[in-house]
Amino acid sequence: MQVSGASLLLPAMAAMAVTWFFSDYSMRRQIRRYKEVIRRLREVSGSREQSSQGSFDECLSAIDEAILRIDDKGRVVAANARARTLFHASELVLPQPFMFFYRDNDWFEAWQAAVALLPERMVLPDMQVGDRTLSPRIARLSGGQSLLLCMDITDKHRLEVQRRSFMANLMHDLKTPLTSLLGYARSLQRFGQDDEFRQEAIQVIADEAKHVNHLLESMLTLDQIEFAGSDPDAFCQADDVIRQVLDMLKMAVDGKAVDVRCQLDEMLPALRMDVDSFERIVRNLLENAVQYAPKGGVVLLSLQTHGDNMAHLSVQDNGPGIPDKHLNRVTERFYRVDKARSREYGGHGLGLAIVKELAEAHGGSVQLANVEPHGLAVSVLIPLEL
Repeated sequence: MQVSGASLLLPAMAAMAVTWFFSDYSMRRQIRRYKEVIRRLREVSGSREQSSQGSFDECLSAIDEAILRIDDKGRVVAANARARTLFHASELVLPQPFMFFYRDNDWFEAWQAAVALLPERMVLPDMQVGDRTLSPRIARLSGGQSLLLCMDITDKHRLEVQRRSFMANLMHDLKTPLTSLLGYARSLQRFGQDDEFRQEAIQVIADEAKHVNHLLESMLTLDQIEFAGSDPDAFCQADDVIRQVLDMLKMAVDGKAVDVRCQLDEMLPALRMDVDSFERIVRNLLENAVQYAPKGGVVLLSLQTHGDNMAHLSVQDNGPGIPDKHLNRVTERFYRVDKARSREYGGHGLGLAIVKELAEAHGGSVQLANVEPHGLAVSVLIPLEL
């Protein structure tokens, strides 16, 4: 019996795709932020030339990133509001030595060396200010002064930490499907004439390939959300989509003997969301709920009118819930609460991120809460087509 080489390559391809996905996503976000700051600085420069009343420092206050103006003696002579807040210098009367803002001798020496090399560029070390990570850039001004722009890259830094952690976990997770695929493929070459074994091997190979394919599909979904956005003219009938998703998940629901109960507002108008997006939201929420619900457990799905122009979708299970300290982060891309439990349930930390980003792309929102005595409730607000 021949086994497709593509099936055996899926795990390796997934690893490569994740590496590209993280790097590409992080790079795109950083480029957008730099372009925005440059655009604002150009506006500020134009405002300075056109306005005789407003000073350059007052113009810089319109920039959201931290900016310091430093003289040739290493004193901060001006700082915009964001810089004063980040460096806890709201009450300081300027000028003041730079060390009043950031106490790091090694960094200050690197800054002095960089200023001496201007206009040549020298990469400065990142700055750690409380829980924020800043990427500094300098530019020469007249009179021996320099401008220090501190880009807040906390999210990028956190994403990089998540990438390294996720890649390590993924490499470990992929050992199981890769071992199974290779093992059963080789066994098929020797024992392929045994009908019972052949059926078992085919099922295992299909399951493992499906596991890896699910990861690739989720990453592509997130990429599409970021670039495609939402169609303002799209709408869907929620009850039809929910019935379709329940049919799709029937095997998983029956396998765990989970009781899925639905409460749908029969008078609910159409949702201002395309069918595919709403299907992904419902499918991800129900898949999570069924996975984490105990055998013979209960999952409650409710869809009701919320206010004048929103629909409230709620999916609640009676599983273990999520520790409170993780509730605000589980909707981040690739964030996983428990590595061991994620491997057990086949999660990659993308399902809730997809739900959140789809909802927000269409003008909605997502909230998570633990319920008593145990379980998790996910609430999604979705605009109505009125």
